[in-house]
Amino acid sequence: MAKQKQNKNMLKIFKDFWQGKVSLVKSFWIWFMIIGSIITIPSFIITDEYIDGLGNLGLILLFLYFLVMYPYLILAYVGTWRSASNYKPKKEQWSWGTIAKIYIALNALRAIYEFFR
Repeated sequence: MAKQKQNKNMLKIFKDFWQGKVSLVKSFWIWFMIIGSIITIPSFIITDEYIDGLGNLGLILLFLYFLVMYPYLILAYVGTWRSASNYKPKKEQWSWGTIAKIYIALNALRAIYEFFR
């Protein structure tokens, strides 16, 4: 019973994040920057030579890693973008939502460039 409630809470957290209902601060700094950086660090270390040296189990684990990383990145980009769209700046304050969107767009372009490089 408790596990089922915990699963519903986790699902609600992901759903709220996907819909942009999480604050921009949490979305950008926790979901996008910290967790996103931790998840993508291995992708910067993995080289073609490293992949060539992997056995079957290593290739399966690498495949599973990418199967988790890319959906998370999609979640992080979309959720953070939507949080930035929902951000309402105070009077005469910079629009941090716009700044976050510019950073996300530049980051996505860099990621696409690195993917096809």
